[in-house]
Amino acid sequence: MNNPLLHLAAIVARITPMTLKRALYRFEPLARLIRGGLNRAAPHGMTRITVAAGGLAGTNLLLDLQEEKDYWLGTYEPELQSAVAELVKPGMVAYDVGANIGYISILLRRRAGENGRVFAFEALPANLERLRQNLALNGLGTQVQVVEAAVTDHTGTAQFLVGPSGGMGKAAGSAGRQTEYKGAISVPGLALDDFVYAQGNPPPQVVKMDIEGGEVLALPGMRRLLREAHPLMLIELHGAEAARVTWEELSQAGYRICRMEGGYPTVDSVEGLGWKAYIVAK
Repeated sequence: MNNPLLHLAAIVARITPMTLKRALYRFEPLARLIRGGLNRAAPHGMTRITVAAGGLAGTNLLLDLQEEKDYWLGTYEPELQSAVAELVKPGMVAYDVGANIGYISILLRRRAGENGRVFAFEALPANLERLRQNLALNGLGTQVQVVEAAVTDHTGTAQFLVGPSGGMGKAAGSAGRQTEYKGAISVPGLALDDFVYAQGNPPPQVVKMDIEGGEVLALPGMRRLLREAHPLMLIELHGAEAARVTWEELSQAGYRICRMEGGYPTVDSVEGLGWKAYIVAK
């Protein structure tokens, strides 16, 4: 990018601690000023960008900088990035459930290394296209296995609700926010127990799950995996029902549920989880 303001923003993102970046964004007048300036300078449409900061610094991604500055500046899901950096070890098998455009899939691949394996599960056609493009841009087209499916409680055809942008959605029957969906499409549905025990894929040692309330379907579909493989779970919860189902499924499988923050403090009860919560389950 040749624009001086964007070049400066990339430098600032590299040298500014995450705590300060988050404080700046919480100060809304300043945040609006920054966003406005960057929007005027940023190109429109998809552009090949080198990530400036965060866990994927130096990675190439196809991004729309009008909408996706957090990927570029490294401020996307900072708690999750920190948990991946600290808890995912070389050689691990990792599942990225709800891979979207591949940011966390690539981060998992970086941490798991040459001897690890990453499976990226994604159902939306628009995301699948960009996921594959982003993997290819970084020479990972054969090193991260893309699985075209919605992870749910059964294997077979599933109905998938598509959000207004075409890049967000969730399986029918999910919990979480209720919004206006522009329609539904039929996609392959996949229970992770079947993916491992019927299809012969390696069981995960870590599972990242961000599926907009689909946790209520995905976790019952992996009960055997939770009991027998007991993977580390990194989950973004969406809503009270998702929190309740997640709490029940993981507790029954012997997990300790922790907040995704420094020190990973234990959550004592499901009531301690808010509408949107980030958890680590061990």
